[in-house]
Amino acid sequence: MAVDPLEILFGSQARVKLLRFFLFNPSKEFTFDEISRRARLVRRTARTEMNALERAGVIKKKQIYVEDKAKGKKVRVLGYSVNKKFPDLQSLQNFLFETAPIDGKTVLKHLRAAGKLDFVCVAGIFVREFEHRLDILLAMPKLDEKKVETAVRGLESEIGIEIRFAAFDTETLLYRIGMYDKLTRDIFDYPHEILVDKVDIRDELRRP
Repeated sequence: MAVDPLEILFGSQARVKLLRFFLFNPSKEFTFDEISRRARLVRRTARTEMNALERAGVIKKKQIYVEDKAKGKKVRVLGYSVNKKFPDLQSLQNFLFETAPIDGKTVLKHLRAAGKLDFVCVAGIFVREFEHRLDILLAMPKLDEKKVETAVRGLESEIGIEIRFAAFDTETLLYRIGMYDKLTRDIFDYPHEILVDKVDIRDELRRP
């Protein structure tokens, strides 16, 4: 008796995380190490769940070339990607988007681990606009780039999407907004949502 692929798609939280990871990055290929690291899964769990997704026909593997910095050249390794011939791929993708924790509460839970936030604005994937240049713009009175990077990577692992972000100290962001900087206009001239605003950037944006 043939196995229904849908019966094994939602078997665990780790499997759902991997599904989001692959389906929200449909045009990319990843090595096993990249997948387990970015999804924040131990290697044994990642291997087990990826084997299940491969049996279901959602993902496929093939040889790909990646840059080996130690050797200074590209090497051939095993890569994994979405199987775009999987039946109802679009429907599954839409379902996972709708059920992903893509909301302001989840964003702030992660970003606050980086320190005090003066300003946070979300756009792009968080407002269902997937072609935008940035997904998160934030400012802190004292910017710690490493902590922000760690916080964003944690958010990525929870929702399964690669996040495009920009972080500044508050003074720099205010200067950029005052100069009608292209990067900031790429957010504010399009659909966006301001989650934190302790420095009255909303008022600055309303000025002619």
